[in-house]
Amino acid sequence: MPALGTRPLPILRPLSWIYGLGVRARNLSFDIGLRAARRLPVPVVSVGNLSVGGTGKTPFVVMLVELYRARGLRVGVLARGYMREAGEELNDEGRMLARRFPGLPQKQGPDRYAAGMELCAEHALDVIVLDDGFQHRRLHRDLDICLIYAPEPFGGLLPAGWLREPVRSLRRADLCVLTNAQECTEAELARLRQRVTKLCGGREPLVGETVATEVVALPGPTISSVNSLHGQRVHLLAAIAAPLRFLRTAKRLGADVVHSNFLRDHSTIPPKVWEQAADDSDEGDAILVITEKDEARCGFSDTTGPKRNVLRIAHRFVDEPDPGMLLPEGV
Repeated sequence: MPALGTRPLPILRPLSWIYGLGVRARNLSFDIGLRAARRLPVPVVSVGNLSVGGTGKTPFVVMLVELYRARGLRVGVLARGYMREAGEELNDEGRMLARRFPGLPQKQGPDRYAAGMELCAEHALDVIVLDDGFQHRRLHRDLDICLIYAPEPFGGLLPAGWLREPVRSLRRADLCVLTNAQECTEAELARLRQRVTKLCGGREPLVGETVATEVVALPGPTISSVNSLHGQRVHLLAAIAAPLRFLRTAKRLGADVVHSNFLRDHSTIPPKVWEQAADDSDEGDAILVITEKDEARCGFSDTTGPKRNVLRIAHRFVDEPDPGMLLPEGV
């Protein structure tokens, strides 16, 4: 299966046609009322996308949780729990949210309605954020947000391309957000905004960037500015959907990337790889830099494990919108 940042595979187009027929039939069953979405007791805000991985959903969910909490709302997060390890309640993204927001109510499971009902039964909530929910039409949402990776917004359907469903599905979205705009020119963004506005029935998309915010040195923790990476020799280690974006971010910060080791998305980095990366960093007079997701799945505490530096990122809007656009009706 291709991912964002890879080239489409034309040889698989016949399979994409078959896949597309299935997607259209499923969407039609909801559109004409043969299948109905089930509603949770509290408003639901869905954050999703058309493509597989790497559009910036997790930083966007973090931003929403911060926004809702700042307004005094009790928020919970609901997700499928993709690649969750057997016996674990949360996958790496859920554990990352738990580290960032201690005590944050979360539930994960393939049946988002059942998991959501459990979440509501266990916690008094004002709003639920449904992570990666655009295609999960079995659950009613009060605000449907679709993220679009601006540098590579569209393409073919799976498995030849990276789209989960056709671009015309954007008409379902209440709000579209172009992410990672920092990687586009102004002309590219202008053209994309115009096209997405048409696809969304005249609703103009918001534009956001994914920015590095701080570096957390561990064991510790010791927090420093991202400027501390300028001119610093670094060894990158990550198991994420878009490792090349991680590499570009480090270089934009002025880091001297002397080595990089990228593993399959969501995979657990083996102890031997950690040890080798730490040794290579020390021998090369470099520091080991990882992502927040990799830190969440590593199994170390803030005071244990090899020397490592976590590069934190965040979603930022280019033009700050009215906060009401990100709130479901009635909240």
